[in-house]
Amino acid sequence: MTEPSSLPPTPYQPPAPPPKKGGLGAGLILALGCFGFLVLGFIGIIILAALSGDGGPGASLQDSTVLRIRLEGAVPEYVRATGFEEFFGGAPVTVRQHVFNLEKAAADRRVKGVLLELGSLEGTGWAKVEELRDALLEFRKSGKFVVVFSEYMSEREYALALGADHIVMPSDSWFEFNGLASDISHYPGLLEKLGVEVQYFRYGKYKSVSGEQSGRKAFTEPVKEMINEGLQLTLTHLVEAVAKHRKLDEAVVRGLVEQGRTRANWALENKLIDQLGYQDEVEVLLREKAGLGESQKLSFVSANRYRRVTPDDAGLAEGKHTFALIYSSGLIVSGKGDEDPFGGDGSQGSDPLIRYLRRAVADDDIKAIIFRVDSPGGSGLGCDYVRREIERAREKKPVIVSMSDYAASGGYWVSMDATAIVAQPTTLTGSIGIYTVIPNLGGLYEKLGLNNETFKAGEHADAVIGARALTEEEAKQWDADLLDSYNRFVSLAAKGRQMELEKMGELAQGRTWYGSQAKENGLVDELGGFSAAVAVGKKKLGLPESDTVSLRLFDSQRTFIETLLNPDADEDEVDLSVMLLSRAVEASGLRPVLKRLPGFSPFAREVLKGREKFFPMAEYQVDFR
Repeated sequence: MTEPSSLPPTPYQPPAPPPKKGGLGAGLILALGCFGFLVLGFIGIIILAALSGDGGPGASLQDSTVLRIRLEGAVPEYVRATGFEEFFGGAPVTVRQHVFNLEKAAADRRVKGVLLELGSLEGTGWAKVEELRDALLEFRKSGKFVVVFSEYMSEREYALALGADHIVMPSDSWFEFNGLASDISHYPGLLEKLGVEVQYFRYGKYKSVSGEQSGRKAFTEPVKEMINEGLQLTLTHLVEAVAKHRKLDEAVVRGLVEQGRTRANWALENKLIDQLGYQDEVEVLLREKAGLGESQKLSFVSANRYRRVTPDDAGLAEGKHTFALIYSSGLIVSGKGDEDPFGGDGSQGSDPLIRYLRRAVADDDIKAIIFRVDSPGGSGLGCDYVRREIERAREKKPVIVSMSDYAASGGYWVSMDATAIVAQPTTLTGSIGIYTVIPNLGGLYEKLGLNNETFKAGEHADAVIGARALTEEEAKQWDADLLDSYNRFVSLAAKGRQMELEKMGELAQGRTWYGSQAKENGLVDELGGFSAAVAVGKKKLGLPESDTVSLRLFDSQRTFIETLLNPDADEDEVDLSVMLLSRAVEASGLRPVLKRLPGFSPFAREVLKGREKFFPMAEYQVDFR
């Protein structure tokens, strides 16, 4: 038995008084503490960056500095980076930033020259290579040197290296100089084994490489003709560039191609490169070219850091006039656009493009608009929205389209109503045609034992949902509607380019033209890159050629503080379904395979979002290796 406690009962404890008002409060103290932590972290990052030698924004350069540019993989046309990436230097350097870096470096007395370290440029198109090479050649006009060091070169990397005055490779390293080839797989046979029937529609006869990849088991003769002509034309451009910049006869260069060799030692013997050497020997070469003695220090600045150096700090005169710069990169769709769950560039929405164009037109400081296009196409409606806005904009200000690697099909649709069009000789453009692929998944359902039941209200309500094949009547109607869309494309192109409809009809037919061909045929106006587009803009405005121009980017990119305070803002919103699928694809290891399927990525993305959209205006670049 437990004895009763002899302790007195606990006295009553009154509740604690309410906290006094007017103090900081726990929430504010916590917020200040977090902010202080962020500040300390930021200071730490700045210190680490300084110790690492890459500096921060506004850091001063040493005398006798060499601009080091490291290029590998796909050089991006434009990156819609978050404020965090821009602030801490995580975003990759774009084509335009490389070009502008070279413009600044040419005027910067601290920069003595450029070291270009080249890796494989797989994923970078030939037009971007031409843009960067032109920028290197323009830089050399300042009297400064460009040295290239590379452990690997194929024709694409070498085409860029031609912009240097000295090319160095290690002994016995890979130098592929044997011509160009393209290996293209067709998917209908595989899909047929899976029980998927492909229903393919197209206009005109050349439409298109990507369409026939996914719609036919083999290429038709017109498309084979187009691919072979593209290979020959690209090789001709390369041979001409090698002959010009290495001071060799074109016949000699073609003879070297036919030898089919792949070693740097052979390249040196035939005067295609200048030196066999190691990295330490490259540094000795750089010191010599910079005119430095043994005791003098040679400093390097990365392209990532140098893009933060202002034109004023570099000694580059501020532009007397300002042009807007607006990017259209990736598939163009109506609405906002989306991230690509399969690792591609995603889609460019018509809504933001229209918003940027209207802002540029309304801004009194903007004299002209440079509309940079790097797009294989997109949805007909989205492309037409953008085309219409450019048509309206050019009534107020010159709109100059600057084409990058490709502005084909829908990419040409958004361009054709501009005041003028500028393209590189190897830009893929035109492809004025339409195709679509409608899958019939009925056989796949049967193979999987999937009992798929369709309910409908309306005879043709299930025509294009993929559960069955189109009837003969439906196929005829679909084909007729596609022909109407094709005829409208041709008609609008003729109107935009001020060309007779009959002539445009001959140039259309879904044929992809290279920039050099497009200029001869009147589909573009001038050849070149950013500088050529600016020159055309000045000419349209009646400005002197000597007047300087600054480009102001119009985009939705948010600042570091905006990202910090509101990381989930609507313009950077990614649907949960897309994000989860992206992570799943990454984990599966299938991303490289899925990226090769033409049109699959945007189609899957639209299905995920519950929208029925076809992409009948797309032309994908054939990768000539």
